[in-house]
Amino acid sequence: MSEIFDFLKKTEKERKQVILPPEPEVEEPDFGAEPGPVEASWSPAMEAEPVSQELELCRDDRFDLTDAAPQVKTVMDPLTLIGEQFRLLRSRLGLMQKQRGIKTVLVTSTVPDEGKTFTASGLIGVLAQEPGKRVLLIDADMRKPRSGVSFGLNGSASSVGLSEVLQGNVSFRDALLTCTNPEFSFLSSGPLPPNPSELLSSPILEQTLKAAAADFDWVVVDSPPVLSLSDTVLLAPLCDAVVLVVRANSTSARLVEDAAGRIGKERICGVILNRQKHLTSSKYYYQYYYRKVKS
Repeated sequence: MSEIFDFLKKTEKERKQVILPPEPEVEEPDFGAEPGPVEASWSPAMEAEPVSQELELCRDDRFDLTDAAPQVKTVMDPLTLIGEQFRLLRSRLGLMQKQRGIKTVLVTSTVPDEGKTFTASGLIGVLAQEPGKRVLLIDADMRKPRSGVSFGLNGSASSVGLSEVLQGNVSFRDALLTCTNPEFSFLSSGPLPPNPSELLSSPILEQTLKAAAADFDWVVVDSPPVLSLSDTVLLAPLCDAVVLVVRANSTSARLVEDAAGRIGKERICGVILNRQKHLTSSKYYYQYYYRKVKS
């Protein structure tokens, strides 16, 4: 992670030397930071049986990405730079899976609006594009869930989800939604509970993650920001690895160090530098693909 710290400290110093005008306030969807090309820095580093039959699963449990956010659709396109960066992330996670047997990957950030939901949504999409892979995204943010929004789902997606599973009102498998293209499963956060931390302390959470790991090749968990709430500290020990999302030119090195201290550096398998727009490889990527297409 030293490369990330060095980069953040350098950009902090540069920002202090330049007086920038205030950014205009613009209303935009709150599912995560706008994506730029993503750089990854890597360091080695049961399901509950339902107790209530009164819950009606009156919802369509299948969906597609027709109304997904444009950023997510861009990631799904292999002929985009950001799509290629996510495929690089997939390759590195695949190598870690072979070496260390990881299956459950928690995605979090230091503070809100760094792009952790966008990263989790994009990652599950490219993982699902691998032939023969069964993958699942769990929205474990039961305070401000945004994964469903990024997939273009309406409010009915949250009528049943993780909160209902953890309360024992529905089984894990009965709560799943299925995306048809690409094919992956999605467990929404469910109705927002008044006690998210207490629910995450339930032994049903560990049973659910074990059941998920048994059923799927990859399980991605979209977690709340680590410095804002205690939820991620409860989730991280139950997952095989943690990916930390950092917003370039915004997040300070001190915040990253604090987040790593809370999670445990040994649990962090990688850091995603989001919204870093000037990649030295960008022009070569586009020259290669678009010249090839035109020829």
